Amino acid sequence: MKEKLAEKESIFWSRAAIRNALAIFVILRIFFSIWGFTIITISPPHEDDLRLNVIGQRLGLPAFEEGWKGVLLAPWQRFDGMRYTRIAAEGYTHEADSAFMPLYPLGIRLLGKPFGGTHAAHLVSGIFISNLACLALFILLYRVTELEIGTSYARRTLIYLAIFPTSFFLIAPYSESLFILLTLASLWSGRNGRFQLAGVLGFFASQTRLMGWILVVPLAYECWQQRLNNGRWRTIYSWKFLSSAFFILLPGLGMLSFLIYRQAAGLPPLDQLYNRYWQQGIGFPGVDIWHAVQAAFFGMGARAGSPSVLLDLGITFLLLITTAASFHYLPRFWGIYAILMLFFILLPTSLIKPLYSFSRYALPFFTLFFIMGIMGKRPLINRLILYPSFILLLLFSAIFFMWGFVA
Repeated sequence: MKEKLAEKESIFWSRAAIRNALAIFVILRIFFSIWGFTIITISPPHEDDLRLNVIGQRLGLPAFEEGWKGVLLAPWQRFDGMRYTRIAAEGYTHEADSAFMPLYPLGIRLLGKPFGGTHAAHLVSGIFISNLACLALFILLYRVTELEIGTSYARRTLIYLAIFPTSFFLIAPYSESLFILLTLASLWSGRNGRFQLAGVLGFFASQTRLMGWILVVPLAYECWQQRLNNGRWRTIYSWKFLSSAFFILLPGLGMLSFLIYRQAAGLPPLDQLYNRYWQQGIGFPGVDIWHAVQAAFFGMGARAGSPSVLLDLGITFLLLITTAASFHYLPRFWGIYAILMLFFILLPTSLIKPLYSFSRYALPFFTLFFIMGIMGKRPLINRLILYPSFILLLLFSAIFFMWGFVA
C-alpha cells in the first residue's frame, strides 16, 4: 500500500518533502524576523554616517522606522531590494536599474498594485514572493535529493542550504529564491524528460537572473542522453525531438530578448553599465580570485580587510572542490550545470571589489549542497559544516541588517 501511494506522488513533491521543508522554513522565517528586529534595535543605522551611506542606498525611497513597518519591513530595506521595489514602481527610468532582470520586479508590481502600489506594498510583495519561492525551493530540493541521491541525505542537504552563511537572501526581497526555484525546477523537469516544461521554466529563470541562459547546455546534454544516445540518433527528425530541441533553447532566448529590449530602449550595454556603477569588467575566469587574495592578505582595494572577502574566497575554493567532486558522486548532468555556473560568475573582474557578491551567487550551486549532504553523513564533518555555517550566518546577516555590505 505504501509503495502504491509513493508511486502516485508527484516527481516534484512528496509528503516528507513538504513536512521537512515547511518545518525548516517556518523556523528560518521566525528566527530572522526576531534576529533582524533585534539587530536594528540594538544598533540602528545613522543617516549621518557617511561610511554606511544609508541615505544614498535608500535610493530616495522612504525609510520605515515605526509601527509594524519598523518591525517587519525595516530590516529588509537594503541594497538590491530597494532597486527591485524602485523598478516595480518606476520601471527602468534609472540607468543603473536596467542591469536587473524584469520578472521579479514585475511580480512585485502586479502583486502590490491592488494595495496601492506604495513602497510599503511593493516591499511586502517582494518579501511575500521571495518567501513563497523559498518554501517551494525547500520542498523541491528535498524531493530532488530524495530521488537523485537518497532519502537519507535529503534532510541534511536542505538544512545545509538553510544555514548557509548567506541563506537570509532567500527570504529577503531579492530575486535569489525565485531564480533558484525556477532553475532547479527546470533542471529537474529535464532530468525527467519533460523538456517542454524545462524550457519554459528556464525561460522564466533567464528573465529573473541573467545567468539563467546557461540552462540551455545541461538541458541539451540531457536531451541528447535521453533522445539520441545509444543508437537513437535516427529519431533526430522526429517531432518529439524537434519539439524538445526548440524548448530547451528558450533560456537563451530569454536572455537574448532582454538584451534586444535594452538596445531598443537606448540603454547602454551591460558591460559598460557594470563598469560604470559596480567597477567591474570582464576578464579571464579566475583572475578575480587573485584580486581577492590581494584584498584579503595584502590590503589592496576597497574590500581590503573586509570579513566578507574572506568568506567569498573560502566559498570560491569550496565551489571549485565540490564542482570537481560532483562528476564523481553525482550524474554528469549536475556537474555540467555547476561548471557552467562557475565559469559565468568567475568572468567578472575588479581590482576594487573582487569576487563581488560571490557568496550570494553560490546559493544556486546545488552540487555544493548535494556533496556536503553526502559528506555530512560522517558526524565530525557534519559538525564542521553546521557550526561554522550557523555562526557565519549570524554574523553576516547582522552585518546586512546594520547596512553593511555582505554580498
